[in-house]
Amino acid sequence: RERIATAENGAYVPKAKDTVNSFLKKWIDTYVATNTTVRTLHGYQGYIDRYITPTIGSIPLQSLTAPQVQKVYADLQGRGLSANTIGQLHRIFKESLSHAVKWGILSRNVAEAVTPPKAVRNQTNMWDVDTIIRFLEATRAGRFGTLYRFATLTGMRRSEICGLKWDCVDLSKSSLSVVNTLQRIAGYGLVEGQPKTPKSRRSIALSPDTVDLMHGIRGRQMEQRLSVGDAWRESGYVFTEVDGSPIVPDKVTQDFARVVKRSGLPYLSFHGLRHVHATLLLLAGTNPKIVSERLGHSNIAITMDIYSHVLPGLQAAAALAIDKQIGIGNSS
Repeated sequence: RERIATAENGAYVPKAKDTVNSFLKKWIDTYVATNTTVRTLHGYQGYIDRYITPTIGSIPLQSLTAPQVQKVYADLQGRGLSANTIGQLHRIFKESLSHAVKWGILSRNVAEAVTPPKAVRNQTNMWDVDTIIRFLEATRAGRFGTLYRFATLTGMRRSEICGLKWDCVDLSKSSLSVVNTLQRIAGYGLVEGQPKTPKSRRSIALSPDTVDLMHGIRGRQMEQRLSVGDAWRESGYVFTEVDGSPIVPDKVTQDFARVVKRSGLPYLSFHGLRHVHATLLLLAGTNPKIVSERLGHSNIAITMDIYSHVLPGLQAAAALAIDKQIGIGNSS
């Protein structure tokens, strides 16, 4: 009677032999491979290989229960895995099972009945202006000194900077377009791609100092081209090795860490230069929506959440601005 009822209301799902592993392989090879970037595919596969395959991978997909998935999350947390990492695993697994429902393999998504640990956002590490100046001075003559200054002035991601090409730069209009990325992915080498979200594809206005910096980069590239002659590899990238080939993004991160440690500066990752850029803009009174658009965040809520530590000072400044504008004073 139950089978007849489910068949009549369209909820009947025929028996399938898929295990969790075999289904996820199909999902990766079909949906993920054709609808995401190589980096996203590689990331999804890594989460599955590390956390799903060794735990519930051999369970028949249609026999999988919410308590089994919940136990995986609890065990991973017990092993010291962060709540943020488990949350990302949950998002991937939930998305995969949603396709199992769409494809008629499951009648319901058991991951929807599972609750991952609550993610904790740590306050972003930040340098003050004096520290930023010290860093830029320490790296001025270094291999990636120009790139570090560019990152601080634009707030672009590492992959966006390494993937920036001259045909996306218009120095006469003091602007550039973020439409390409460059990343090194294990097993694939250097991979060209597109920004992570539609909002990440954006136009960035360049300050006069940034325009001057880029004129200097172009001039040095022309000198390098003449110096190496036939060994020059025309790649079109703004930031290149001395022979014109693209920079491996990992080398930038490694060099940054070495410079910070050698200079005795407070810890900061290369991505921190992006936070430096955003914080300086907010402290200068720039509208948060403009900051969000400049950073390429998918919505302003992300910007407000990440930089909430800056907002109390801005609130106080706004309160003083009201007094200054109205100038009522104590009327009692």
